[in-house]
Amino acid sequence: MSRTKWIAASCFAMALALLGWGCAGTAGKATPLNTTTGKHPADWLQTHWAEYVKAPDQCRTCHGSTVDPAQAGGIAKVSCFTCHTAGVNHPTGWADPAMHGRLGAQATPNADPKVMAGMAHCAKCHGSSYDNGLAISCKACHTKAPHPDKPWTSNTTGRPTHVYTEYANAPACAQCHTAGANSTLKPLTTPPAGTAPGCFNETLCHGTNIAR
Repeated sequence: MSRTKWIAASCFAMALALLGWGCAGTAGKATPLNTTTGKHPADWLQTHWAEYVKAPDQCRTCHGSTVDPAQAGGIAKVSCFTCHTAGVNHPTGWADPAMHGRLGAQATPNADPKVMAGMAHCAKCHGSSYDNGLAISCKACHTKAPHPDKPWTSNTTGRPTHVYTEYANAPACAQCHTAGANSTLKPLTTPPAGTAPGCFNETLCHGTNIAR
């Protein structure tokens, strides 16, 4: 090989190494990345949110902006907005209870990691008890309980009450209210062992005789 070709090949190899370091150097310490293929593990779509919350910049290194679609994609040529069409972070006005409440307790949980719905989705970043996760504690605002002030149990129109809670979020309620715990209303019977938490099957506060 001639000296010129050797120098050219060396420069090319160095360029590839620097490109790989650009993606793996900042992100590689925390983010699983195959430096040969440049790809994440097969289950990355289901778990990447945990690494993003720890250090958002490590994702921006390869994927560009997470707030501006026009600057997204980065050197990986894969935009976060391909899946997160409304943006990676919570939308503007998210702190308004009318917004995050409707997409939390009032929304049906969805296993798709791209869908922001249900209490299980909140728990991904805020923790299983909503105060032990990577993101801010929900109890920083909900200082008295995981839900609004009393009369949370009423049917008062115009304010959030538990009657608007989506039934599929019952496992989140079960953390505090299994068998009627922390409630003045108790189930009349004990359901069979292993019965999944539900709003009207005697596992929490209500029985099957409660009108829906």
